[in-house]
Amino acid sequence: MQPTQLPSNLIPHFRTSLQSFPSSPATFLVLHTSPTVSPPSTSPPIKTLHVLDASFNPPTRAHLRIALSVLSSADHASKPQRLLLLLATQNADKAPKPAAFEQRLAMMTILAHDILEQSSKSEDLAVDIGITKHPYYHDKAIAIEESRYYADAATGGQPQQVHLLGFDSLVRLLDTKYYSPAHTFAPLSALFDRHRIRVTRRIEDDNKYGTMEEQDQVREALARGEREAEGGKREWAVRIEMVEGEGEAVSSTKVRDAVQKADWELVERLVGKGVREYIQKEGLYSGDDGGG
Repeated sequence: MQPTQLPSNLIPHFRTSLQSFPSSPATFLVLHTSPTVSPPSTSPPIKTLHVLDASFNPPTRAHLRIALSVLSSADHASKPQRLLLLLATQNADKAPKPAAFEQRLAMMTILAHDILEQSSKSEDLAVDIGITKHPYYHDKAIAIEESRYYADAATGGQPQQVHLLGFDSLVRLLDTKYYSPAHTFAPLSALFDRHRIRVTRRIEDDNKYGTMEEQDQVREALARGEREAEGGKREWAVRIEMVEGEGEAVSSTKVRDAVQKADWELVERLVGKGVREYIQKEGLYSGDDGGG
């Protein structure tokens, strides 16, 4: 998708939605769907909702691979397929810089196009672009449910959510410092009692995250009961799927560094043509001062 192919009203729509969202009682909103389809409530029931939640600053080929991997998996083949690309307007660790939220949403729309274009099952797939006020996974899961956006009109039933995480996000998810005031895993019952997570292992050149076997031990420690004192339940481990990452290690920081060096060939290799063109057109990250 070329940047000029984004609908002309899309950025103003994103901007207006972002301006009204803080004062709205809603904590989750779907702003755009590719391709344009009937609302879930008037369509065949969605059994599984895949949720890819990130800062998308910018979206990268790593996000693309995570989405394509789960959509092509036989274990996740329920139809119709629905993927939610979710942006939190409040992040637990990262300030909203350097790309504005409406620019990130535009790049997420380009990513959605890439996913649809490259998915082998695109005829059964719709990709939503959504925002939430919540920085934590369990609160996001609740907000999605309470919105009833994906509820079956006939039965009121809700799809099971499968949250797609990188290994670094799993480490943060299972860090009690985020769950004040008690600093236990009690809040995670809202996520693990009804939903699942799919974790892509991260293999970096500097072995920052350890070997695949060492990364798997995070789940295994939960299964062995080693996190029970913190409120972690053994049975949660069966709701954590660990999968192998594919392709070149990519981080948003690496992309932003390449932009500052004007290495556009590397940028395109890391984010794809459409996102690279948007970054160039909008002059993003050329004076990068951090952000996630």
